[in-house]
Formats: sequence, structure tokens, C-alpha cells
Amino acid sequence: MTELLITAVGRDKPGLVSEVSEAVFDAGGNIEDMDQVVMRNIFVMSMLVSFKNPGKPVKRLEALLKGKEKKTGLKISVYRVGSLLRGGKPAK
Repeated sequence: MTELLITAVGRDKPGLVSEVSEAVFDAGGNIEDMDQVVMRNIFVMSMLVSFKNPGKPVKRLEALLKGKEKKTGLKISVYRVGSLLRGGKPAK
């Protein structure tokens, strides 16, 4: 199983959680945990996502999230949890 941490930051507006969640669903991922807060109209979200089959689904998610960045104006980063725990950098 592959676990990813997705972070998203940007100007708050309706539908942001839905947009990121839709990309996860479309790529075949499962949302394990999620947190979000709005601070002075700045949206901040972190989402822990798992994939049973790594590889193509993860690549698909990364491509879908690039599209969501353009659509929403969010800055979205994807981290592989195992790599992050070892001091790794964003996956994209």
C-alpha cells in the first residue's frame, strides 16, 4: 500500500475540499484522514490518502491535482509518507 500526504493552500472559496477529494476519488485513492482550517480567508488543508496499487494511480492523481491547481488557484503538494518520514521532498 502507498500512502500520500496532500497539502493544499490558497484563497478560501466554496468547493475546495470537494475539488481535491474528487481528484483522489477519480485516481482510485482512499481518504484515510483529513484536516482543514481557514485563517484570515486562507484555506489550509492536509489529507492522508492511500492506494492499494501504487504506480499508475499515483501518477494519475498527481496529474489530476495539477489540473485542480489551475482550476482552484490552490498550491497543492504531494508527499510520499514513507519518504517524508525519512526527510524526503515533495513527490512533484
